[in-house]
Amino acid sequence: MPADGVVCRTWLNFGGSRRIELSLHLLFVLTMAVVTWLLAVGLFPRLFPGWQPGLYWLVASGVAVIDCLAALAHELGHAVVAIARGRRVYRITLYGLAAAARRSAGPSRPRDQFAIALAGPVSHLLVACALLCAWSMLPIDNEPLRVAMGFPAMSNFLAGLLNLLPVSPLDGGRVLRAVLAAL
Repeated sequence: MPADGVVCRTWLNFGGSRRIELSLHLLFVLTMAVVTWLLAVGLFPRLFPGWQPGLYWLVASGVAVIDCLAALAHELGHAVVAIARGRRVYRITLYGLAAAARRSAGPSRPRDQFAIALAGPVSHLLVACALLCAWSMLPIDNEPLRVAMGFPAMSNFLAGLLNLLPVSPLDGGRVLRAVLAAL
């Protein structure tokens, strides 16, 4: 493992020469394992007694994977809007419950800053809506599958709302800064 803690690197292609390096830090892997374990051993057996033991692990793994993919969608939301606004995005690194994107520096207009900052929380809200739609179509008697869709729907809804709070370093703080700069 390299000294920077990155366990996996790959490239995402956005057409032409636009590529973004995607890195997964060791903390990302550890966070997925801990979240899966906490859900499978601590939370789900208490909330949903009577499932087969393997189902707790399967549902917990599904919830962890969906939430990790939602974190990637959050950062990709920022990246896609930044690219559309003429910025260069070099790298996205996922660290457990946090992530960082390295973009080109330089002055940008407040409306660009606003759009880039808003894209992440909106991504979470869109993921939550998609999961809630899927959840509503599932059979009512398949509780494990409904939990596997419902839990990440709620966590993404809450993550989107939390990120909209006008507090630094959250995206809502960046949105507020952009609005104030435009005034």
